[in-house]
Amino acid sequence: MSVKGWSGGDVARLVEQAEEQIAAVTAHLWPDTDAVFGPTVTTGGALVRQVRVGDDTLCAKVRPAGVALSAVVRGEHGDLTTVLAHDTAGKRAELTIREADHLRALAAYSSLPVATPISLTGSVLFTPWVTGPSLAARLQENPTYLTFLLRELMDNLYELHYNPPDPLRQLAARSALPRVLTKASWRRPDHLRFVYPHDAETREAKALLASLSARLRRLASRLDPLLFARSGVAFGNLSPAHVLHPDLSPRATVLAPALERGGKLVDCGSLLGHLHLLIVASPQPARGELVDGVERWLDGQLGSTTQEQWRGWLAVILIIWAATVYEQVVTALTLPADGLPLGSVTASLQARPMPALAVLDVLTRQLRRCDADAALIATLAALAGNPD
Repeated sequence: MSVKGWSGGDVARLVEQAEEQIAAVTAHLWPDTDAVFGPTVTTGGALVRQVRVGDDTLCAKVRPAGVALSAVVRGEHGDLTTVLAHDTAGKRAELTIREADHLRALAAYSSLPVATPISLTGSVLFTPWVTGPSLAARLQENPTYLTFLLRELMDNLYELHYNPPDPLRQLAARSALPRVLTKASWRRPDHLRFVYPHDAETREAKALLASLSARLRRLASRLDPLLFARSGVAFGNLSPAHVLHPDLSPRATVLAPALERGGKLVDCGSLLGHLHLLIVASPQPARGELVDGVERWLDGQLGSTTQEQWRGWLAVILIIWAATVYEQVVTALTLPADGLPLGSVTASLQARPMPALAVLDVLTRQLRRCDADAALIATLAALAGNPD
């Protein structure tokens, strides 16, 4: 069923309301301080704003209606009046509450550096503002660091992936398949907004998205849910933009957890899917250097497993990788270009979705026809700009 999305004007009003909500909660929590507010940005399905209170710099995050922003602007939770009425009535901020719970648990029961919540008041989550370059920024500055930085990150996540404390296991989502696979499987590309709705590339993208949706459902049906249930805990939706290195510290601070079962399988697949988007948006020779780094890192994984284990591991990783790319592209094409402060990756996907989709086409076609090794080789060649 097609969903009618919100207008740019309604989205702009939603952003204004979120900014007013952040300002009101800030004044309530710090009544004797003149707060200074930075610009609002979209990240991870939420609206985020920097707030300076005295000597402290905070991150204020709000999700209208308590759900992902893309679902709101698609109209899945009603029109603007309905959403604002629910927020005014104190509707629970489900995803924000979950994020706060996960951050507190990680701070208490793991050695992973996180931005521990300061307050969750009126559906607004306040955490310390983490400074330092993101993994994405470091890779754009020097693509040859990729293998080293991925190894560091996975070392930092080792405990969570292989020996998570029981409280973190209890918090991890118990869905049969990873969230991104579930979302990509039911998400239909029938509510999209293209910058150039009538050009040939847009028509090609629409047709390809319909094929990819069907392919991903078939690929997801191959997976055994017990594989994820028996694994450790995944940080969830692991993205280079959410991995920050304060003062270039090797101990990265990771933002916006969404803990779930699946451990390293889920986090590797998600991270590679986000790197896919970073690579296709990069110029040469950085694009080729990033692909070389991914290949070297994957070779390191092969060295620690048997050939049979590698093939099984790789097949799962590639399916999660594909679902992550599809979900990110569809989400980007859901959000309106006007009225919403978009991040650079989202804006780039809106303007030109085909580079990412063309490589995703190679990945999913090869996964359907060949083994995982052949699919990986073809996908890396396409990512590098050498489809043949």
